[in-house]
Amino acid sequence: MSEIAFDSNETKNILMSANAFHTLKNNLFNNIGSHKTKGFLFRFGKEFGMESAKNRLQNKNSVSPVGKRHSRLGHVKDVIFMGEIVRHPDGTIECNNTWGQWVESFEAALHLKNYGLANECVCHMLCGFASGALTYEFGESIIAIEYKCVAKGDPCCEFKVRLERDWLKEKEDLINLYQNDNILSELEMTYDALLHHKQLLEKISMFHSQLTQKVTDKHSMDEIVQAAYELLNIPILIEDIHGNPLSQIGLTEEQQLLIKKDKAKLSYFDDKHNVSYYKGDEYWKLTAPVLINKKNYASCSFFYFDGERMDENDHLFLERISTVVALCILYEEAQFEEQQRMRSSLLERLIHNRNIKDIESYYKFLLFMFRPPFSTGIISVKKKKKNNEIIDIHDQLIQLSKLAKEWDLPCIFAVLGEEIALLNSLNSDKQGWQKKMTKIFHKMEKQNSNYKYSIGLSGMFSNFKDFERSLQEARIAQRFPNQKLLTDYEDLGMLGDIVRNMSIEQLHEMAKKTLKDLYNFDDPRKKELLHTLYVYLLNSQRLKETMDELTLSIGGIQYRIKQIEEQLQISLKNASTAAYTLLVIQALILSDSLCFEEFAR
Repeated sequence: MSEIAFDSNETKNILMSANAFHTLKNNLFNNIGSHKTKGFLFRFGKEFGMESAKNRLQNKNSVSPVGKRHSRLGHVKDVIFMGEIVRHPDGTIECNNTWGQWVESFEAALHLKNYGLANECVCHMLCGFASGALTYEFGESIIAIEYKCVAKGDPCCEFKVRLERDWLKEKEDLINLYQNDNILSELEMTYDALLHHKQLLEKISMFHSQLTQKVTDKHSMDEIVQAAYELLNIPILIEDIHGNPLSQIGLTEEQQLLIKKDKAKLSYFDDKHNVSYYKGDEYWKLTAPVLINKKNYASCSFFYFDGERMDENDHLFLERISTVVALCILYEEAQFEEQQRMRSSLLERLIHNRNIKDIESYYKFLLFMFRPPFSTGIISVKKKKKNNEIIDIHDQLIQLSKLAKEWDLPCIFAVLGEEIALLNSLNSDKQGWQKKMTKIFHKMEKQNSNYKYSIGLSGMFSNFKDFERSLQEARIAQRFPNQKLLTDYEDLGMLGDIVRNMSIEQLHEMAKKTLKDLYNFDDPRKKELLHTLYVYLLNSQRLKETMDELTLSIGGIQYRIKQIEEQLQISLKNASTAAYTLLVIQALILSDSLCFEEFAR
């Protein structure tokens, strides 16, 4: 293994292996960067060069010039030195076309071996050694600068020697780097940087620990966000994926309105890791996603108003807050789902008629008053546009439960096949309840843009013995094709009672007598005529509205109506006959015996 000697005096040498020098250089590069490493190595070499020249001049027996000391110490195999450095009688120093070559530079060889070809000269320690020795010997700052290097593919390592003041015109930046501080100052700077980094890590670790402990102690999200604000004094906003605020602190009402107003105007600026920087007209925003199982559940943001300073390390604290908020959401989700499972089990027992007698003993586990009058609902979730996405009914149930809690509605939800059943208590203010439900489902449609909802609501009841009847009423109301979000069974009047009280057999027997040949629902042509009849009757036999809905000409509608009257052997001009026929068709639809979905536009 090659060794490099740095002599501290003529009788003692400090030996360093080439690999040790590489380790030193590599560590410097990783800790202070490539740019500062150049200056460090130059000054490292300069110190030894000056010490070597000092010892040579003190030892009268030593007459080796700088180049020979290079080779004797193992830095190079040989040095070719051209030109001369002259000291004039008046004491001034002049470098006359002074240049040279290092033969087999150890720095160039190490770089090629460990890093491959360089894009710049690399023999900074050799430049420093030569500069230090010459500066000590002539008493004026002399600098050697390499401009050809084997490490970057040149045939040799070649350098020029000039007075420092002469280099400044051409290489000011490099000279400033080489002459900036001494080794001790550089080490002090590195130590200060490492100390600052250590203190920052300790602060972040303590910050994260304090917030995590609050989650462990079951503090709310608001309490955790408040603790973060007290430690950082930066306004914080937590929002869900729909942009709804979950928690905020440090923002005035004016600032909140400004954030809401300017949200669309924000422009992306930069990002660090998972944290994104945005610039608004009047503020800066720093945002990190709240990720759970690689899925984005929310966002956590810092805000800076009126030129407030953003620290370069703020993103590290924001990342910790987003992690703690994720833990908080996980805990709240687990707690909420546990409550929801308990509530759903109550409704499931009613649906399946299991252990109803002691069901009232479980009311105490609910977080709201649960007592009559009750009503039952059936909620249908359909896609507006067909795609391969599967509707997650359980997820829909959780969303509804959260919104019902937000609106303070005493409801219990449960999955019922591909639908959602609900049981509502304290239903005395029916109109107010329906208004709240309408607002909730408008929000659901906003959160789930490809879904459409329809709700059927039963009549009121006080005894759970009537639950099965109420569930049947809710299903009948939900199937009523009036294109409304919410249909109340009581609004169906006689039609609802017919469907609920007649058996399927009785209903179909009535339909056969009324619809005659159009009763054959499997015949596409006859079903099309039946659909035309249904739309015509729904529009009170007005031709223009029927034409618009079916996209047919008036002549086409008239032709179909004539065919229908011939097959039914009736006149639709007779109001009672038309009303009875519509009643029969609607009863078939409500009993789930007839569906016109294929004709929907």
